[in-house]
Amino acid sequence: MNLENLPLSEKTKKTLRQTGYHQLTNIQLQTIPPVLEGRDIIAQSQTGTGKTAAFLIPIFEKLEVISQPQVLVLVPTRELALQVSEEARKLSPHSNLQVAAVYGGEPIYRQLQAFRRGVDVIIGTPGRIIDHIFMRKSFRLDHLKFVVLDEVDEMIGKGFLKEIEKIMKKVPEKRQTLLFSATISPEVEGFARKFAKNPSLITSKNDDLPSNTEHYYMEISARQKNQNLITFLSSKQPDSVIVFANTKRKVEEIKNILLDNRLRVDYIHSDLSQNRRTRVFQKFRAKKISLLIATDVAARGLDIKDIAYVINYDFPQNREFYIHRTGRTGRAGASGKAITFVNSPREKSQLLAIARQKNFKIERFVNPSR
Repeated sequence: MNLENLPLSEKTKKTLRQTGYHQLTNIQLQTIPPVLEGRDIIAQSQTGTGKTAAFLIPIFEKLEVISQPQVLVLVPTRELALQVSEEARKLSPHSNLQVAAVYGGEPIYRQLQAFRRGVDVIIGTPGRIIDHIFMRKSFRLDHLKFVVLDEVDEMIGKGFLKEIEKIMKKVPEKRQTLLFSATISPEVEGFARKFAKNPSLITSKNDDLPSNTEHYYMEISARQKNQNLITFLSSKQPDSVIVFANTKRKVEEIKNILLDNRLRVDYIHSDLSQNRRTRVFQKFRAKKISLLIATDVAARGLDIKDIAYVINYDFPQNREFYIHRTGRTGRAGASGKAITFVNSPREKSQLLAIARQKNFKIERFVNPSR
């Protein structure tokens, strides 16, 4: 089944073609029909597979503009709230649907102004949504038709379970509940049993990793990492690279080393203010900087179509982190490369196991000389 065969209106199909959705991903093809039929779903899919459009396309097909909250999307991070809201605006250019991104770190008065003007789609983090619903009573939920929980496993992992359960108990009983998760853990299953009605289970394993990404590993000792990174960046001079490290301290250390070598670089981690993080993303998108050093907070929310390289300076803390990191490149039909620094036989063994499990080829990378 492709776009033309889906039970969507011609207006929606025209919008999708205009915005570049000529070929839908597996998760989109599997999700759109049951959502259009009015069913609850729980979908297992990784970031970078097009899951945002998978729920927005059928939701928008069923909405009419009433300037009252009809859709509530809960996400774990500010960056993901911004990403989903951008995609929502892109997919509804002529519908006059009003979209609001709601998260901490932004002046509350802007969000209150948006609610007073009228909003159809609210996308936000659990803490700020609770603030608006229970403390400020900024909007009513009487007209709510859809509740989407994007990256449920991440929200539960961040300790938001009580918050999202509190929100779910407040929303109308008559609604569609759409759950998206990279992993279907016992906690996610328990949440689905509690709040979703006979959900259709959707798995899209073929979408785990973008097929246009080439995977490599570089065997080096810990003390060789900095010199190898500098050598690689100096010789290749790529225009868009994300370097992932596991700690905020290491991110800032790498940033300072690269600045000392006259490379255009900035960094992002969870201690930065939202305004600061937004400015960094904007500079990276506009190619004012070519290098972004990040902790895994950026892997969940950063959506830039033409990132040439992802470099795992520190070995990912688990398999899912590897998938989320490397999913930043090779997107939207573009090609990309992922390079992982490996400094022990154990790390190499873990990496090869991920490649076998996810069915992708991985090769040893030979760093060019200066």
